This record gives sequence, structure tokens and C-alpha cells, in this order.
Amino acid sequence: MLLELGGSKARSFRVLCRLTVFVLPVVLAACGSGVSDDPGTVAGEVLETPYAEVFSVVERDGYRIVDIEASVVTWGGAAGGPPQRARLVLVPKDLELPALTGDLAGASLIRTPVQRIAVNEQPHEAMLRALGVENRIVAVGGHTSYDDGLRRMARSGEIQQIGYGWHMPPTLDALVAARPDVLIARMADLTHTRHMERVESLGIPVVPTFINAEPHYMGRVAWVLLMGLLTGREAEAGAFVEMVAQEVDRLKSLARTQPRRSILWAWYRSAGNRWAVTQRNADAALFRDANAELVLGADDDPELDTFSDLSTERLLRDATGADCWVFRDPISTRFDDRNVLSRFKAYREGCLFWEPGKPHPAADSWEVWEMGTIRPDWRLADIVKMLHPELRDGEWRYLAPETWEEGHVGAGRH
Repeated sequence: MLLELGGSKARSFRVLCRLTVFVLPVVLAACGSGVSDDPGTVAGEVLETPYAEVFSVVERDGYRIVDIEASVVTWGGAAGGPPQRARLVLVPKDLELPALTGDLAGASLIRTPVQRIAVNEQPHEAMLRALGVENRIVAVGGHTSYDDGLRRMARSGEIQQIGYGWHMPPTLDALVAARPDVLIARMADLTHTRHMERVESLGIPVVPTFINAEPHYMGRVAWVLLMGLLTGREAEAGAFVEMVAQEVDRLKSLARTQPRRSILWAWYRSAGNRWAVTQRNADAALFRDANAELVLGADDDPELDTFSDLSTERLLRDATGADCWVFRDPISTRFDDRNVLSRFKAYREGCLFWEPGKPHPAADSWEVWEMGTIRPDWRLADIVKMLHPELRDGEWRYLAPETWEEGHVGAGRH
């Protein structure tokens, strides 16, 4: 159930609390688990998972049934193919296993709490760290973890490297060698589905994740709740989500005390003279909650990525009046055509920013793409400060003013 982000008094909830007996109709296609197209309905008590729309949880007879459904959206593009779906049955180790028949036919069975965990993306590492169970990680995507301990163990071979999920399926030899109880895997490509089926055939249950498919940024945080169910840290997971939600509420209230401003969030892509322009969905919600109009914003659409590829000409036509502009991320090309930049209000008035992302001083890693995924309050705090100069106090975490040579238009006016 998705709860609207409102004030603390209006948002009183106990995460994962029992609601009422409810019959949840689902139509599932396989996402590596062999679930039939129409397994029927799931009866049980719905567990409240605030902000989550991509997954839901039902409890019956002491175990939990998790249904996951989302489209795989190409980077900067649209959904390709049908929605991907999975059904997981989480059974405590001291409970008799249910028969995987009827509405559980073909579901993935996972004994909880899991003790040995493989992950293929850095936000998963952040979620497990937030719950204090990072010591259960036995395999990671690679050796660029932001966490010093995980990175050291990956480089030394103490834990396995199975490949990062956004561009490749897991390396099976390394995965089997890790002997995980479960693989928590980002599904970033439809071709990965058959590889996940292979993983399941080897006796390793797969938890497919579609974190970026959540329509609101707090939905990404809600995946910590699923990690809590898997690891036996439900109370800690609920407390974490509530803490982030309360801080988001505080920042939203603070931003509303200031005049509404406008923001352009567009990064230059040197290939083809194009810009990755944030327009919709979870990222756009951050800017709206900072009391800002998103220039070139578009209607939310879960079948589209948060950004679109637009030309410099389009920006010059429709975006020059933005009060502030974030125009590059940690690894994107810096656009340096001053003749073009000088036509933008944000450049002329010194509200041009970039996103260093808090780089690790000794590793090829950035916190914004790890812990930043589940701490939107940290991102929102920077955006609020950028947009509203009266609120600029303390250190920047992920954003920084863009700097130019002394004496140039826009220099030093932060």
C-alpha cells in the first residue's frame, strides 16, 4: 500500500503491521522462478509496506508471500517487453515447509532469516548495511563498493565478485563458490531472466529487484523493508524507513517557507550533442518536494525512465529561464561552451551546480549511487539548499556549486 507523504501526524503507521484478511488477485509470469501465468489468488493477511508499489507482502500460517511486479525500462528509454513478475515464499527455519502447490506453484522458497547473501548492485549493499547485516554478504558485484570492508574483502577474494547487475548476468562459477542462501539481483535487462532461471536451477533462490521502477523516491527506501523480512530485521527496517520519512517531511516543510523556484536537471552527453534531462517519476518528485518547478518536466510514467535524451536546441528553446541548473554528475562530460551557457539564467546568476556525489577518496565509488538510493533525505537537503539561498547552511553532501575561472560571468556568486 502506498501512503502519501504527508506530515508526521497524518502519517502514523507501524511498518509491516497486520491489516485484515484480504484476497490479493495476481497474474504472474515467470521471473526466473517458473511461476505459471495464472496461479490464482493469494489469501492471507496483508502486511503494510509503506510507499512500496513494486512489491507486496501477505502472511499466512506463519510464513510470508512476496509478490514482485515491474517493467524493465531501458536506460533513458521505455519499457521493453511484458512486466516481469516473481513470487517468493519466505518460511522461518523452525516452521514446516508449505507445499508449493496451488497459488504457490512454481514460487521461490526461501528459508529465513537468510545468513549468506549475494548481491549484484551497490544499493543492495547499502540496504544491508543500514540493517547491520553487511557481515552476511558473501558476494558482491565487483570491487568498487563504497564500504571499505566489502571492497577489501572483494579485492582479497574473501568474498566473491559476481558482476554488477546493470550490464551483465551473474558469473555462475563465482556465485556457486560463494554458497549463498539467496541472490538479491537487480533485473536491468530482459535477457537476464533466463540467467536467473539458471541460478534457481542450481538451488540458489533469486530475489529480483526493480528499485528504480518505484514511482516515488520513498518507494526505493521501502525495499529496505523486504531486506528486513529476509534477514529477520523487520523492526530495524521499519525504524529506518520511518526515520527517512520524517526527515523528508521536515525538509519539505522547510522548503515551503521559501518562494517557489525553478530547476533544470540535465547532464551533457557528448555523443550527439544531447542532454540527459530529468523529467518524471521518482527523481522529479524530489524537485517538486523542494518547492520547485521542474523545467522540461513531464507527466509521471512507470513505463518510461526518469530522464529523456534532448538536444541543446531544445534546452535553448524551453529551459533558459530556470533559476538553477544541475548540469553534470560525477562521471558525465562537462559542457564548456560559454556562448551557449551565457544564455541561461542559472549560469549568469551563479546557480549552476554539479553533483560530485561524495566520491570515495581511495576508490572508484560514489556514495550517491549507493547509500544515496535509500537516503533521499540527504539528496533533498542539498536540493533545498541549492534552490533556496536563505537555507544554505552546513556542508554540501552530493551537490556543489560549479566553479569557473576568476572574473568570468557567474564566477563566485553562489
